[in-house]
Amino acid sequence: MMRDLSRPQLLETANSALVDGLRGIPEGVDRINAILPLIQQLADGGDPDFEHLAGAVALEFEKDYEKAYRYLAPAARARIPSAQRRLGFLLSRGLGVEKDLGTAAVLYRQAADAGDGVAKHNLGCMYLFGDGVAASLEEAVRLLEEATADGVDQSANFLADAKRHMQDYDGAREILERIVPEGVATATSARNLAVMCGYGLGGPRDKVKELGCYMRMLDLGDGDGMHQGHTLASEMTVQEVRQAAAWARSDAWTDTLVRHARDR
Repeated sequence: MMRDLSRPQLLETANSALVDGLRGIPEGVDRINAILPLIQQLADGGDPDFEHLAGAVALEFEKDYEKAYRYLAPAARARIPSAQRRLGFLLSRGLGVEKDLGTAAVLYRQAADAGDGVAKHNLGCMYLFGDGVAASLEEAVRLLEEATADGVDQSANFLADAKRHMQDYDGAREILERIVPEGVATATSARNLAVMCGYGLGGPRDKVKELGCYMRMLDLGDGDGMHQGHTLASEMTVQEVRQAAAWARSDAWTDTLVRHARDR
């Protein structure tokens, strides 16, 4: 039945299945496997869109990095942004090819200029840490802001970190106070916000949000949140502890920390 699809229909079906598979939807992986022989056939025939798809499957699912490089390189030369981004990733990590951060940055730039949000994120992180490019907090912030606006959730963590390094505590705290309760923040971001709330950086001191951050750290497997949470909860009322849990949308540690509240 799949062989009866036109090229545009097959391309649309394959791209949709790839997106679903990357989201962890089993049916997406099943659809990819069902049409993989057709994808492979068209890729081997030199069709750049299907070269990208074959490379993406090799990278994301098969973990065959040499195969991924073999297909993604010509697709990137055909200026397919997602192929440029994926090839950049291989080069930045030295997967299936010798590590080359400079070329990775060039590929990320090309994909970012074409509107690829993940490429903006990756390039922004390179500017943040000075990997393959001269470090620039300003350029990192610009790219990470665009990536965040494009819906790349992880970018907000790095954007807040960049703003914190620029001592833009207001900007960093605004981002962190949004992403910590949303469940998008990493344990490091939750820790950073806890410190900012504890010392009154970027806003007033706020024990409720500080404790909520320690609860989030525990949710994310960072045990450091337990000691800090116990200490802070002992200075708070039961009501404040419950407010912290409600703000952080974290219930798992409420009863444990309530036992340490000063009015227990």
